This record gives sequence, C-alpha cells and structure tokens, in this order.
Amino acid sequence: MTQEKKHFLQENHTVSWEDTTIDNHLSITALNRMLLQAAVNHAEHLGFGFTNTSKEDLSWVLLRINLKINKLPSWKEKFTVVTWPSRVKAITAFREFEVKGEQGEIFCVATSEWSVINLKTRRPQRMSILGDLIDLFSEKAILDTPFEKLDPKLEFEELFSVKVRYSDMDMNGHANAGKYFDWLSDAIYEVSGTNDVAFVSFNYFHECLLGDTLIIEKSKNIPGFIRGFKTKENKMAFWAKVELR
Repeated sequence: MTQEKKHFLQENHTVSWEDTTIDNHLSITALNRMLLQAAVNHAEHLGFGFTNTSKEDLSWVLLRINLKINKLPSWKEKFTVVTWPSRVKAITAFREFEVKGEQGEIFCVATSEWSVINLKTRRPQRMSILGDLIDLFSEKAILDTPFEKLDPKLEFEELFSVKVRYSDMDMNGHANAGKYFDWLSDAIYEVSGTNDVAFVSFNYFHECLLGDTLIIEKSKNIPGFIRGFKTKENKMAFWAKVELR
C-alpha cells in the first residue's frame, strides 16, 4: 500500500431496514454511527486506534462534528463512506468524511475534531503523546464551515428527559458518541415534526456516565439550538445547532 492510499479509508454500505427512518431514508443516527465506525476502523489500520492507545491508558474522544447533508440515501440504496485524518494541533486532531452515491454524487460531507484522553484521569493529552502522526495525515479539508459557538444568552426550555443506561455505554466507560445523535434526532422531531436536516454542528461537552439523567432542551429565543443538560452535576453534556431543509 502506498503512503497516499494509507491516508484514506473507503467503506461501502447499503441502507438496511433498521437504518431507515419513517420517511424511507438513512437516519442521521445511522449516518453518524457509520462515520464514527469508519473513523475507528481507519485509526486501527493506521496504528493509533484503541487497540494500541489503550495499552497506554489512552483513548480518542470526539469533541465536535460539522455535518452538511445534501441528500440522504434511501432504503436499499448503495453508498460509500470515505474518511481521512487532515490536521493536527497541539491537543486536538481533525478527521474528514465524504459520503458518495453510486454515480459519484455527494450525499454529505463532515469535519470532526478529536482529542486523546487519559482513561484514568479523564484529562486530555497533547497529540505528541502518540508520536509523530504528520506522515499519516492528509492536508485535504472537506468542509470549511467553522465550528459554532454557543451564545451564553440563549434561553432553553425542556423537551424531554433521558437516563443513560447500560446499552448506551462503550468501552471508554461513557455513553457512546452515537447515542447523542439518538437524543438529537428525537429532539429535532419533537420541535419540527421532521428529520429533514441540511446541517448539524454538534458539540460534546461532558461525558455521560451510567445512571446519569439528562434534560434535553430547545432554545426559546433563537430556533435551531438543542442541548442536553446533566441534572445531577448541573453541567451541559452537549449542544447542537441544526438547520432544516
């Protein structure tokens, strides 16, 4: 395998029955899960996935993701997920995604930002702890939309509450990153009656542990903002800005 080919991973998918929504297209939850699985698979292939990082009590965690959706494929439709790591900063690294149809049409693109934490202290580490990653990264960035910042003046009101259960957990000991998109998808439908999403800027703030209770809220004064708030610790777990088609 050439160095250039190592930069990119391509995975082929077909929209299955369980991954569709009531309006017959791939759900944003399933889409997010496929993107994150591709990231896991590629990190493993490049040698800095959980298999190796866990030996040093380290693990990758997703901080934020911007997702632009042009179209979501329908049931039985085939598509391809392409991913590659793009940039490294002092304490974060970036990964890009592109989802294409059989004719090469771009269904969606995404940019994500990740950090590495110590599994014992739960604190972020400098990227240098993983050694020299530069040779494994591509300079190609797919989405230049900046990550959103949350206006502290926004006011929120409750939509529903959720409790983090055993089936939500992953090997890092907290709720799987994809579970947050389940809560987001339900909130979008509660607010608008649809999940026809054109853009999502999603930000993870505090990890959700087994037994935590979250209040899922929508913004009152500016539409499109949704957040999850941990009641016991009085901390925000996540927030997202959503644009519908």
